[in-house]
Formats: sequence, structure tokens, C-alpha cells
Amino acid sequence: MKIINIILGIATAIILTALIHLGIKAFYPEPEREEYLLSIARSYAYEKCKSEDTKCMDKFYAEERTKEEEYRGTLRTYNRNLFIIANIVGILVFAFGFLLLFKTALVSQSVPIGIMVAGLYSIVYGYGRGWNSTDDKMKFFVGLVIAVLVIGGSIWLMQRYYERSKGLNI
Repeated sequence: MKIINIILGIATAIILTALIHLGIKAFYPEPEREEYLLSIARSYAYEKCKSEDTKCMDKFYAEERTKEEEYRGTLRTYNRNLFIIANIVGILVFAFGFLLLFKTALVSQSVPIGIMVAGLYSIVYGYGRGWNSTDDKMKFFVGLVIAVLVIGGSIWLMQRYYERSKGLNI
């Protein structure tokens, strides 16, 4: 029975993690780089500009650099927003798993733990994706909320199990 619980916990973590990130992608898609369009524009510029016409080529490359800078700015904003979204969802999922852990019997705790792992993975993903796009104050605040939730909840959970086991021995 323990093997089934472990498999269920791992499966829950994997499926819920995939579902969270597919949901984020579905409702907040990542900006796409227009590589294909840039390659077409590049070949068009080579045909349009004569090989000796450096002014024409410089103008084309300036436009291409501007588009690349716009894309990087958009991607930076997207990564910052993804940091916020992934952390909010991760914290909510982790807290939900924690609450389920209080409600379940000792034998069937693998699914709530899998839910908690999926929430933690979302948090880690959000940090990884938005690290360079988010200011340190926001990272600290979100990290503080996570630390209070994980450490405080763990202490509360351990006290509860200790009191429950103490009550069973009497």
C-alpha cells in the first residue's frame, strides 16, 4: 500500500504541475520572437539594398535592433508577470495541499503532499523565470510569504501530529 501512495503522490505532483503551467500558457501566452519574419525581412533587405549600399543596410539593421529591443522589453515584462502569477498560484496550491493534509487520514497523505510539491514547483518555476525581471523587494516579499507558510505550517503540522500521537498513547 505504501508503494501505491508514493506513486499517487508523484503522479499528483506531475499532473498538477503540468496543469498549472499549461493553464498559465493558455491564459497568458508567452510573446513570440518573430525569427521567421526577420529572416524573410533580412533576405528582402539583401535583395532590395545593393551590396554596396551601406546606408540601406544600416537602416535595415537599425530597424531589426529596435524590434529585438522591443521583444526583449516585452519578454522582461512577461517574465515579471509570470513570476507573480506562478507564485500566487503556487502559494494557493501549496496552501490547499496543506489544508487537505490536515483533513486526510495518515494513510492517504500522498495526494495532498503531491499537491504541495506541485505548488512548490510553481514557486520555483516562477522564481527561475522571473529572477532577472523582478525587483529584489518583490522577490523578498514573496519569499517571506513562502517561508512563513512553509515553516509555520510545518511547525503547526508537527505539533498537531505530536498531540494526536500523544492522545493515542493515553
